[in-house]
Amino acid sequence: MMAGVLYIVVFHVGHLGVAVALFGITGGLFKELVDVGYSEANTERALPFYRSLQWAWFMVSMSAAYSLEALNAPLNLTSFLKRLPFLNDTAILKFVPMVLDARQYHDYISFLGYSVAFIVTVLTLKEGHYKTQIHILSFTVLALSLFVVQMKMAIFNVFHGLFWFLFPLLLVAVNDTFAYFSGFTMGKKIIKGVFLTLSPNKTWEGFIGGGMFTMVAGWYLPSLLSTKWLACSYSDIADNGLDQCVVASHFIPDPGTGIAPVQYHGLVLALFASVVAPFGGFFASAIKRAYGLKDFATMIPGHGGFMDRLDCQFLMAFFTWVHLTTFVAPVTPFERAAQLVSSLSPDEQAKILAMIAP
Repeated sequence: MMAGVLYIVVFHVGHLGVAVALFGITGGLFKELVDVGYSEANTERALPFYRSLQWAWFMVSMSAAYSLEALNAPLNLTSFLKRLPFLNDTAILKFVPMVLDARQYHDYISFLGYSVAFIVTVLTLKEGHYKTQIHILSFTVLALSLFVVQMKMAIFNVFHGLFWFLFPLLLVAVNDTFAYFSGFTMGKKIIKGVFLTLSPNKTWEGFIGGGMFTMVAGWYLPSLLSTKWLACSYSDIADNGLDQCVVASHFIPDPGTGIAPVQYHGLVLALFASVVAPFGGFFASAIKRAYGLKDFATMIPGHGGFMDRLDCQFLMAFFTWVHLTTFVAPVTPFERAAQLVSSLSPDEQAKILAMIAP
């Protein structure tokens, strides 16, 4: 079922559909963790504004994450709005400058929201329950740090090309699947020692076997996923069409060796998916053990909740963004300047031109 939904969203709905889904999943993840923390705020304690405060902090963190310039999705606002059928050119000419002017106040508004949430949190501290409330607040901050920024990074990766969303996701799935298979068939037959007391069912054979299969997938999967639909960015497809979009050079195999540079990037991502990403799952297991839970929720039939399925994906999305923006498609000073100039009004662009014109 999950594979079918993923296929439909990625291959039939596209970049915007995946981005909207990730935005919605962010809210679903937070709801699951709020429900987990609710066991600390039962009706006997009657903690004031428990859920309201949790969601207030969530909105503040979302506002802050979506205002970070480094995480802005790589798309041109004007071009994007022109593709919307309910906006004409006149409306766009009025709307775009207004939005761009308002962006300078985003951080200020986010900080005001933070200040209000902080004050209300302090005012609702209830005598006799200070320790519990501070515990809950700490859990909320931890929960927000686990996925809000990371999910925004995943959205950035999507707009850079669906490949950078689907490929890391598949690497984690391959690692998870073959770690289970390797552990089931060879667990504790070669290495008798305990792998991790936090997860007694995990074995060294599973960890190593999953890593080996993931490295193989990291080398061969990029060749299978280097289609125009997956490799081209959202802006390129939207502006030029799928047939005319230009696939980046790192997806093109070398004529002599038949090896594409993206395969080497695939090995780096596979190594991370094998060694580091599983610890996201281990940490999620620690939370469930601490609260005596089998699953975080039942939103996904047979799979638990979003957190149960995506616990390793947060770290993977984070690393993919870091690797992508550092080694694969770093933004040059010229490109940064071009982005800033394109966001200016026509009058401001004319002033820039006058400044640099001889």
